[in-house]
Amino acid sequence: MFRLALKSVKQKPGRLILTAIAVALGVSLVAATFTFTSALRSGFNDLFENIYGSTDVVVEQDPNAQIDEGDPFEAGDAIFTADDVTAVQAVDGVEIAHGGMQLNAMVMPKEDTGQPSFGGTQMFNWYGDPRIDLSTIVDGHGPEADSEIVLDLDGAESLGYAIGDTVRVSTEEGVEEFTLVGTVRFGADNDLQGAVLAFVTDAAAEAIQGEPGFSTITVVTAEGANKDDVVAGINQVIPDGTRAITGEDKVEEQVEQMGTFLNYINIFAIAFGLIALFVGSYIIVNTFRIIVTQRTREFGLLRAIGATGKQVRATVLAEATILGIVGSTLGIIVGYLFALAAAGLVKLIGADLLGTVTLPLTAVLWSYVLGLIVTLGAAIAPAIHASQISPMEALREAATDSRKPLARRNVVGGALALLGVVAVIVGLYTGVAKPFIYVGAGAVLLVLGATLLAAQVLVPLAYGLRGVLTAWMGVDGKLAANNIHREPRRSSNTAAAIMIGVMLLALTSTFTESLKATLTSQFQQMHAQIIVVGTQGAIPQGAIDIIEANSDVDAVTILGVDPVRFDGENYTLTSFDADTIDKTIDIPTEPALGEIDGGVYVDPVIEALGVKVGDEITLEGDEGSVTLPVTGTYANDDGSHFWVDWETGTELVGEPDILQALVLLNEGADADEVQSTLEDALADEYPAVLLQQPDQLQQLISTVIDFILAVISALLLTALLIALLGVANTLLLSVTERTREIGLLRAVGLKRGSIWKMITIESMVMAIFGTILGMILGVGLGSALVLSLEDQGFNGVAIPWFWLAVYTVLAAIAGVLAAIWPAWRASRLDILQAIAADG
Repeated sequence: MFRLALKSVKQKPGRLILTAIAVALGVSLVAATFTFTSALRSGFNDLFENIYGSTDVVVEQDPNAQIDEGDPFEAGDAIFTADDVTAVQAVDGVEIAHGGMQLNAMVMPKEDTGQPSFGGTQMFNWYGDPRIDLSTIVDGHGPEADSEIVLDLDGAESLGYAIGDTVRVSTEEGVEEFTLVGTVRFGADNDLQGAVLAFVTDAAAEAIQGEPGFSTITVVTAEGANKDDVVAGINQVIPDGTRAITGEDKVEEQVEQMGTFLNYINIFAIAFGLIALFVGSYIIVNTFRIIVTQRTREFGLLRAIGATGKQVRATVLAEATILGIVGSTLGIIVGYLFALAAAGLVKLIGADLLGTVTLPLTAVLWSYVLGLIVTLGAAIAPAIHASQISPMEALREAATDSRKPLARRNVVGGALALLGVVAVIVGLYTGVAKPFIYVGAGAVLLVLGATLLAAQVLVPLAYGLRGVLTAWMGVDGKLAANNIHREPRRSSNTAAAIMIGVMLLALTSTFTESLKATLTSQFQQMHAQIIVVGTQGAIPQGAIDIIEANSDVDAVTILGVDPVRFDGENYTLTSFDADTIDKTIDIPTEPALGEIDGGVYVDPVIEALGVKVGDEITLEGDEGSVTLPVTGTYANDDGSHFWVDWETGTELVGEPDILQALVLLNEGADADEVQSTLEDALADEYPAVLLQQPDQLQQLISTVIDFILAVISALLLTALLIALLGVANTLLLSVTERTREIGLLRAVGLKRGSIWKMITIESMVMAIFGTILGMILGVGLGSALVLSLEDQGFNGVAIPWFWLAVYTVLAAIAGVLAAIWPAWRASRLDILQAIAADG
């Protein structure tokens, strides 16, 4: 039976071409992402190998003792003293113990000639031994005086510096100037993933760091020493909350952490791939349903000569398997080409983040598994129908389609839709925790229900439109409406595929439009005319001092965010200036934040733990524990769990990092002029401090949201493209099925143009119907999702009317385009051959 299936595919491959392309498009997204993330994983693996692979032992803060997980490339705190380095040096088997300082600083590009680095700056104190620095001198020499610096050779070139130039370095305390005295190569090929590597002397590094001490200790073991024994010995002499780990173990740890992050990207791609393939499943169902109908006599003959229903079913599933393999193979090839193009684009913008772009086994496996599961799953129902064909069908002159009533489909669809509505209502109106989960589950059920009920809506709609289409388009419109009416399953499946793609676009557009409206509302709550942020981390206190000294500034509110522990769990602490907060912004708290009175405000997450106003709670930070009375509540569930005044924040975490400052100007001051004056005052010492007016920042954030929407829409367009292929494929197979009918219509006088118009009208009706139904579902479910996120700060639904209009127009255009090939083919049929055709 497999050979029979293979011959069938070879004999008439045209009827499966578009379906194979649909499978390939869905699979290509998965293959491309897996290939790209594999190259990204390879690039970072090489980087971690260069950093830690040649290092014998690393002494660092124990991740289990950190309140936050930390960034492997972020500058660490000075947790080791010179005495700790001496103690490590004294451990048996240690040849060199070097205290390392990783600095929060950024090398500025040379004025007029340099370009900013894509990956930021990694700055350390210089030792002079490649086993410690992991770098070798290429030109010049290492830093010897405190005013000297060395850069990696690629970084120096991209920033525009040559040996002897003055290099400007932006630090937390301002801009420092150094003389470039050498260039280095990191590892074997200076692969820094787009970052700039810089080294200065110990004294210069300590001055930038602002305090004595080291964030790490790098250890070179003596020849013949056992690294595990050295690690055990070091762990006995270093402070609590720190650890020693071999370089090999550190590489594995970092690779695992990066792998976890990249796995999320892969899951994201699988989700979109499944959406595309789910849409494609409607095409597959239609394709095999039509093919089975066209081959009714063939299957009847097989049954007549002794083939069992099981064998006939196996034949159809074997064809589906061949289709899945061919489509998945094409998808893998296209996906790999997409990944190569994306890698080329990354290199074009100057980011050397990727390793070798190779097709990983996981990409191949996932592609074939998803492609085959969806293809076989969609072909099961048509295969079962084929297995039930009677041998008597071989005696009929033409293929017949035993149309089953829609009752069962309607009952199941109605039940799913009803359950979906109930789930959405429960999420929105019963006060359950995490209502968005109920809304999301209800949305899935509603979409499935609407898919099944689409035929119940489309059939009377098409029949009702017959009069309108006849009036507008004449007999061509009437024939198109009748064709849709007599094949409700086929037409509704085709429209449902479009519905799902449009629904997801409309849902995403509604969500992002509501998000932008919420942000606009939040910015309107701001009284401050200027917002200050740091582009390389915290805002230096010196920058705040310059801003406060301006005569046009009335008040400056500083805000910091740090991790704290409460009841053994990690939470977020927001520290603020209680004296000025109510002047600069309205934050939804009860009472106002300025009335915090040395206590703490809690958000809904903490309230859900049973904490209420009047209770006393104990928070634990890096600097110690503080017991505070709960004096108010914060309304939004947006991750800001605890709010304390700046003094309390200092007790908990030391001096909090200033992540944002809000500047209120004196009445009558011109915001543009003050902003320009402040930018000039900050330019020399604090070039990394950015000043924005609320409307400017709002526009920037809206641009970012629009970009994210564009990316998601581009991914969802894959599903829409598959749906449009489904329209074309359904019409194309329908033309083959209706060959005799079309021939008879031509014989009684219908012109080629009328045949073309009839097919086009069918396509447009299905496309527009699917689009309208998709928009109704998308806007409705998007609105429900936004309302379920009210605790996260959303304050209303905004409907993207412009995009809905665009989708409708594009749907009509797409319907016309999808009909071109089927309409051309139908209009070119030879009349006599068409009348003589079987079926």
